Amino acid sequence: MAFKRFIVPREIAHGWGSLKSLKFIETRKAFIVTDSTIAKLGYLDRVRAILNDKGVQSQYFDQVEPDPSMDTVKKCLSQVMEFGPDLMIGLGGGSPIDTGKTVWAFYENPGLAAADWEGLQRELPRCRLRRKARFVAIPTTSGTGSEVSFGAVITNYQVDPPIKKVLFCLELTPDVAIVDAELASSMPPGVTADTGFDALVHAAEAYTVNKTNDNMVDSLAVNAIKTIREWLPRAVADGTNAAAREKMHLAATMAMIACTNSGGGLNHDAAHQLGSFYHVAHGRANAVMHCHFLAWLYKYNPERLAMLAREMGLEVRDTRDGAQKLITAMSELRKQVSLPGSIKEMGISEKVFMSRLDQLAEYTLASGISPQRPSLDEVKELYLKVWEGSEPKLPV
Repeated sequence: MAFKRFIVPREIAHGWGSLKSLKFIETRKAFIVTDSTIAKLGYLDRVRAILNDKGVQSQYFDQVEPDPSMDTVKKCLSQVMEFGPDLMIGLGGGSPIDTGKTVWAFYENPGLAAADWEGLQRELPRCRLRRKARFVAIPTTSGTGSEVSFGAVITNYQVDPPIKKVLFCLELTPDVAIVDAELASSMPPGVTADTGFDALVHAAEAYTVNKTNDNMVDSLAVNAIKTIREWLPRAVADGTNAAAREKMHLAATMAMIACTNSGGGLNHDAAHQLGSFYHVAHGRANAVMHCHFLAWLYKYNPERLAMLAREMGLEVRDTRDGAQKLITAMSELRKQVSLPGSIKEMGISEKVFMSRLDQLAEYTLASGISPQRPSLDEVKELYLKVWEGSEPKLPV
């Protein structure tokens, strides 16, 4: 009988003000990976102050860009190698945390830095970490979930258009995740909506993509979905609502725990490539794809869609009715937080989109997260439906 593993950080500190838990982590030399926005908000200074108060030396790299490149990883790595920390800290959204994880892996295994993309994806899963340093992840957005995952997304800019690569290694799971909603309270409404929908899709894919039940995954996914459905509109409407921020921040972490232990799907495969092709925010790309993804998934896992609708408290007559009501509920939530319902609403030229459609579909298939293996024509058809933004229809 096959067994399963459930991977989580050794410790998750959460709650408003939990950043102060950093002072209890043993370290002599800490290196912080972040971006310029986080530095301007003062969060970098707050982290360094906590470290300084306990006599810890610290250095930082604050030049991580959205959709970070391997060049950025290697630029940061050179500073890390010179400093020699015993603790790495990823501070920010998914980009700084994923960059920090990748730098950490290279720091522990210097030979990886010289590998090409294929070699890196082949060798990284076998690597050992924690011989030099441990890793702490401190998310400042409520959506990425990288603080509890064993993956890192880095963009390959050596090809045109660029392609996002998901690097996996069980040891990339952070040792400690500090989930302090206060750090997410400065997000503007649009970013709150984008990142919140990213978390929603993590949880929805965790529940619906695989056919088998997993009580540990399912309970986390359902709890996260219910929480996001109730509290995301409140967080978008009023960013100062501390209760909404706390609910959303922890729900995002729970959603990724479910997703990283279950697996993503075509929704994320597509969102990654929309982001790398057109620089669309990852959560926004997930949101625009989501309802059409669920309609497409119906022919593979109809029962799971209906089961999720029931778990959400929707009245379900039969499998088809449940799947349609699930799609309707997700569509209503997207509209409620003012996210677009089509690709063409996001300022992308129709001529450019159509000229790159074949390549977009090929890159999406090559992402390889989805356990379902659709044809190229299926993926193109899905993108065309999302381009128009027509109402999703379940297959007969």
